Amino acid sequence: MIKDLMNKYFDKLTEGDLDTLNYVLHHVEECSQMSILELAKTCAMSKSSILRMTQKLGFSGYSEFKYSLKSELEIADNQLNKDFFEIQVNEFEISRKMFQNIQMEPIYEQIYSANTVYGFATGWGQKNVLEELARKLMSCDKLLFIIPAEREFDVILSRMSKQDLVIIISLSGDLIHQMDTIKQLSILGIPTLSITSLRNNKLAELSTYNIYFESTKLGKFYGYEHRSFIGLFSILDLLYLGYLDYSMKKEKA
Repeated sequence: MIKDLMNKYFDKLTEGDLDTLNYVLHHVEECSQMSILELAKTCAMSKSSILRMTQKLGFSGYSEFKYSLKSELEIADNQLNKDFFEIQVNEFEISRKMFQNIQMEPIYEQIYSANTVYGFATGWGQKNVLEELARKLMSCDKLLFIIPAEREFDVILSRMSKQDLVIIISLSGDLIHQMDTIKQLSILGIPTLSITSLRNNKLAELSTYNIYFESTKLGKFYGYEHRSFIGLFSILDLLYLGYLDYSMKKEKA
Protein backbone atom coordinates (compact mmCIF):
# COMPACT_ATOMS: atom_id res chain seq x y z
CA MET A 1 0.00 0.00 0.00
CA ILE A 2 1.07 3.58 -0.68
CA LYS A 3 1.00 4.49 3.01
CA ASP A 4 3.35 1.62 3.85
CA LEU A 5 5.75 2.66 1.07
CA MET A 6 5.71 6.25 2.39
CA ASN A 7 6.81 4.94 5.78
CA LYS A 8 9.49 2.70 4.26
CA TYR A 9 11.06 5.34 2.00
CA PHE A 10 10.24 8.43 4.08
CA ASP A 11 13.86 9.64 4.24
CA LYS A 12 14.09 9.75 0.44
CA LEU A 13 10.92 11.82 -0.05
CA THR A 14 10.94 15.60 -0.40
CA GLU A 15 8.32 17.89 1.12
CA GLY A 16 6.74 18.18 -2.33
CA ASP A 17 6.62 14.38 -2.61
CA LEU A 18 4.92 14.10 0.79
CA ASP A 19 2.35 16.77 -0.10
CA THR A 20 1.55 14.96 -3.36
CA LEU A 21 1.30 11.54 -1.73
CA ASN A 22 -0.87 12.95 1.03
CA TYR A 23 -3.22 14.26 -1.67
CA VAL A 24 -3.18 10.86 -3.40
CA LEU A 25 -4.01 9.04 -0.14
CA HIS A 26 -7.09 11.20 0.29
CA HIS A 27 -8.16 10.97 -3.38
CA VAL A 28 -7.16 7.44 -4.39
CA GLU A 29 -10.12 6.84 -6.69
CA GLU A 30 -9.66 10.10 -8.60
CA CYS A 31 -5.86 9.74 -8.83
CA SER A 32 -6.15 6.17 -10.14
CA GLN A 33 -7.77 7.66 -13.25
CA MET A 34 -5.37 10.59 -13.70
CA SER A 35 -2.55 10.79 -16.22
CA ILE A 36 0.86 11.82 -14.97
CA LEU A 37 0.29 15.31 -16.40
CA GLU A 38 -3.08 15.64 -14.67
CA LEU A 39 -1.63 14.65 -11.29
CA ALA A 40 1.34 16.98 -11.79
CA LYS A 41 -0.98 19.90 -12.56
CA THR A 42 -3.30 19.12 -9.63
CA CYS A 43 -0.40 19.01 -7.16
CA ALA A 44 1.62 21.85 -8.73
CA MET A 45 4.50 19.51 -9.53
CA SER A 46 6.42 18.85 -12.72
CA LYS A 47 5.97 15.63 -14.71
CA SER A 48 9.58 14.64 -14.00
CA SER A 49 9.09 15.25 -10.24
CA ILE A 50 6.07 12.93 -10.20
CA LEU A 51 8.03 10.28 -12.07
CA ARG A 52 10.98 10.53 -9.64
CA MET A 53 8.57 10.34 -6.70
CA THR A 54 7.08 7.05 -7.96
CA GLN A 55 10.56 5.63 -8.50
CA LYS A 56 11.56 6.57 -4.94
CA LEU A 57 8.69 4.36 -3.78
CA GLY A 58 10.11 1.42 -5.73
CA PHE A 59 7.90 1.58 -8.82
CA SER A 60 9.35 1.31 -12.31
CA GLY A 61 7.33 4.34 -13.36
CA TYR A 62 3.97 6.10 -13.21
CA SER A 63 2.03 3.27 -14.88
CA GLU A 64 3.00 0.81 -12.15
CA PHE A 65 2.18 3.45 -9.51
CA LYS A 66 -1.32 3.87 -11.03
CA TYR A 67 -1.81 0.11 -11.12
CA SER A 68 -0.98 0.03 -7.40
CA LEU A 69 -3.67 2.65 -6.72
CA LYS A 70 -6.26 0.57 -8.59
CA SER A 71 -5.19 -2.50 -6.60
CA GLU A 72 -5.71 -0.53 -3.37
CA LEU A 73 -9.24 0.30 -4.48
CA GLU A 74 -9.94 -3.39 -5.14
CA ILE A 75 -8.62 -4.27 -1.68
CA ALA A 76 -10.81 -1.55 -0.17
CA ASP A 77 -13.86 -2.93 -2.02
CA ASN A 78 -13.12 -6.41 -0.72
CA GLN A 79 -12.72 -4.98 2.78
CA LEU A 80 -16.30 -3.71 2.61
CA ASN A 81 -17.40 -7.32 2.66
CA LYS A 82 -15.85 -7.67 6.11
CA ASP A 83 -17.88 -7.05 9.20
CA PHE A 84 -17.31 -3.48 10.47
CA PHE A 85 -17.11 -4.82 14.01
CA GLU A 86 -14.22 -7.11 12.99
CA ILE A 87 -12.43 -4.17 11.36
CA GLN A 88 -12.74 -2.06 14.49
CA VAL A 89 -11.61 -4.85 16.81
CA ASN A 90 -8.48 -5.22 14.67
CA GLU A 91 -7.93 -1.45 14.66
CA PHE A 92 -8.26 -1.33 18.44
CA GLU A 93 -5.78 -4.19 18.92
CA ILE A 94 -3.15 -2.61 16.64
CA SER A 95 -3.50 0.77 18.39
CA ARG A 96 -3.29 -0.85 21.84
CA LYS A 97 -0.13 -2.75 20.94
CA MET A 98 1.54 0.40 19.58
CA PHE A 99 0.60 2.23 22.79
CA GLN A 100 2.08 -0.52 24.96
CA ASN A 101 5.42 -0.15 23.17
CA ILE A 102 5.74 3.52 24.15
CA GLN A 103 7.58 4.66 27.28
CA MET A 104 4.67 6.66 28.70
CA GLU A 105 6.03 7.88 32.07
CA PRO A 106 7.91 10.89 30.58
CA ILE A 107 4.69 11.91 28.81
CA TYR A 108 2.63 11.63 32.00
CA GLU A 109 5.24 13.66 33.88
CA GLN A 110 5.22 16.32 31.15
CA ILE A 111 1.44 16.64 31.42
CA TYR A 112 1.59 16.66 35.23
CA SER A 113 4.29 19.33 35.51
CA ALA A 114 3.19 21.56 32.61
CA ASN A 115 2.07 25.07 33.52
CA THR A 116 -0.39 24.98 30.61
CA VAL A 117 -1.40 22.10 28.35
CA TYR A 118 -2.50 23.25 24.89
CA GLY A 119 -4.29 21.11 22.33
CA PHE A 120 -4.67 21.47 18.56
CA ALA A 121 -6.39 19.06 16.16
CA THR A 122 -7.04 18.89 12.43
CA GLY A 123 -10.25 17.38 11.14
CA TRP A 124 -13.67 16.84 12.66
CA GLY A 125 -12.98 13.40 14.17
CA GLN A 126 -9.68 14.49 15.71
CA LYS A 127 -11.26 17.60 17.25
CA ASN A 128 -13.99 15.49 18.84
CA VAL A 129 -11.35 13.28 20.44
CA LEU A 130 -9.39 16.31 21.68
CA GLU A 131 -12.52 17.75 23.31
CA GLU A 132 -13.14 14.42 25.04
CA LEU A 133 -9.53 14.35 26.28
CA ALA A 134 -9.96 17.89 27.65
CA ARG A 135 -13.05 16.78 29.60
CA LYS A 136 -11.25 13.76 31.04
CA LEU A 137 -8.14 15.70 32.03
CA MET A 138 -10.38 18.28 33.74
CA SER A 139 -11.64 15.47 35.98
CA CYS A 140 -7.96 14.91 36.91
CA ASP A 141 -7.65 18.58 37.89
CA LYS A 142 -5.65 19.34 34.73
CA LEU A 143 -6.92 21.91 32.23
CA LEU A 144 -6.31 21.51 28.52
CA PHE A 145 -6.68 24.70 26.51
CA ILE A 146 -7.96 23.88 23.00
CA ILE A 147 -6.56 26.08 20.23
CA PRO A 148 -9.56 26.51 17.90
CA ALA A 149 -7.85 27.41 14.62
CA GLU A 150 -4.57 28.03 12.82
CA ARG A 151 -4.64 31.82 13.28
CA GLU A 152 -5.11 31.48 17.03
CA PHE A 153 -2.21 28.98 17.09
CA ASP A 154 0.10 31.65 15.66
CA VAL A 155 -1.09 34.25 18.21
CA ILE A 156 -0.83 31.94 21.24
CA LEU A 157 2.64 30.76 20.23
CA SER A 158 4.18 33.98 21.58
CA ARG A 159 2.72 33.23 25.03
CA MET A 160 3.99 29.65 25.28
CA SER A 161 7.06 28.63 27.25
CA LYS A 162 9.29 25.62 27.87
CA GLN A 163 7.18 24.86 30.94
CA ASP A 164 4.09 24.19 28.78
CA LEU A 165 3.04 21.21 26.64
CA VAL A 166 1.35 21.26 23.22
CA ILE A 167 -0.64 18.19 22.15
CA ILE A 168 -1.29 17.97 18.40
CA ILE A 169 -3.63 15.37 16.88
CA SER A 170 -3.47 14.76 13.13
CA LEU A 171 -4.47 11.85 10.91
CA SER A 172 -1.49 12.03 8.55
CA GLY A 173 0.91 14.22 10.54
CA ASP A 174 1.59 16.35 7.46
CA LEU A 175 0.22 19.71 8.59
CA ILE A 176 1.19 21.79 5.58
CA HIS A 177 -0.33 25.07 6.74
CA GLN A 178 0.79 24.74 10.37
CA MET A 179 4.31 23.44 9.72
CA ASP A 180 6.03 26.82 10.26
CA THR A 181 4.34 27.15 13.66
CA ILE A 182 5.33 23.60 14.63
CA LYS A 183 8.92 24.27 13.58
CA GLN A 184 8.90 27.34 15.84
CA LEU A 185 7.75 25.19 18.77
CA SER A 186 10.75 22.92 18.16
CA ILE A 187 13.17 25.83 17.82
CA LEU A 188 11.89 27.45 21.03
CA GLY A 189 12.20 24.15 22.92
CA ILE A 190 8.50 23.98 23.79
CA PRO A 191 7.57 20.32 24.49
CA THR A 192 5.13 18.77 22.02
CA LEU A 193 3.22 15.50 21.90
CA SER A 194 2.12 14.37 18.43
CA ILE A 195 -0.69 11.84 18.03
CA THR A 196 -0.83 10.56 14.46
CA SER A 197 -1.71 7.49 12.40
CA LEU A 198 1.52 7.40 10.38
CA ARG A 199 4.80 6.38 11.97
CA ASN A 200 7.03 8.58 9.78
CA ASN A 201 5.74 12.11 9.23
CA LYS A 202 6.87 15.70 9.58
CA LEU A 203 4.88 16.35 12.75
CA ALA A 204 6.26 13.29 14.57
CA GLU A 205 9.76 14.16 13.40
CA LEU A 206 9.57 17.62 15.00
CA SER A 207 7.76 16.56 18.19
CA THR A 208 9.24 15.73 21.59
CA TYR A 209 6.94 12.76 22.15
CA ASN A 210 4.93 10.57 19.76
CA ILE A 211 1.86 8.37 20.11
CA TYR A 212 0.49 6.42 17.13
CA PHE A 213 -2.92 4.98 16.31
CA GLU A 214 -4.50 2.87 13.57
CA SER A 215 -7.32 4.35 11.48
CA THR A 216 -9.25 2.42 8.82
CA LYS A 217 -10.98 3.77 5.72
CA LEU A 218 -14.38 2.09 5.57
CA GLY A 219 -15.42 3.22 2.08
CA LYS A 220 -17.74 5.71 0.44
CA PHE A 221 -21.42 5.56 1.39
CA TYR A 222 -24.25 8.05 0.80
CA GLY A 223 -21.80 10.30 -1.04
CA TYR A 224 -19.33 10.57 1.86
CA GLU A 225 -16.05 8.86 2.74
CA HIS A 226 -16.27 7.02 6.06
CA ARG A 227 -13.37 6.28 8.37
CA SER A 228 -13.08 4.55 11.73
CA PHE A 229 -11.46 6.46 14.60
CA ILE A 230 -11.89 3.84 17.30
CA GLY A 231 -8.10 3.41 17.38
CA LEU A 232 -7.67 7.10 18.16
CA PHE A 233 -10.45 7.13 20.78
CA SER A 234 -8.98 4.04 22.44
CA ILE A 235 -5.41 5.34 22.76
CA LEU A 236 -6.68 8.69 24.10
CA ASP A 237 -8.64 6.74 26.72
CA LEU A 238 -5.49 4.78 27.58
CA LEU A 239 -3.58 8.07 27.82
CA TYR A 240 -6.20 9.46 30.23
CA LEU A 241 -6.30 6.32 32.41
CA GLY A 242 -2.51 6.11 32.51
CA TYR A 243 -2.26 9.77 33.50
CA LEU A 244 -4.95 9.36 36.17
CA ASP A 245 -2.99 6.51 37.74
CA TYR A 246 0.29 8.43 37.48
CA SER A 247 -1.10 11.64 39.01
CA MET A 248 -2.75 9.80 41.91
CA LYS A 249 0.58 8.11 42.76
CA LYS A 250 2.36 11.50 42.59
CA GLU A 251 -0.16 13.04 44.96
CA LYS A 252 0.29 10.22 47.46
CA ALA A 253 4.09 10.37 47.33
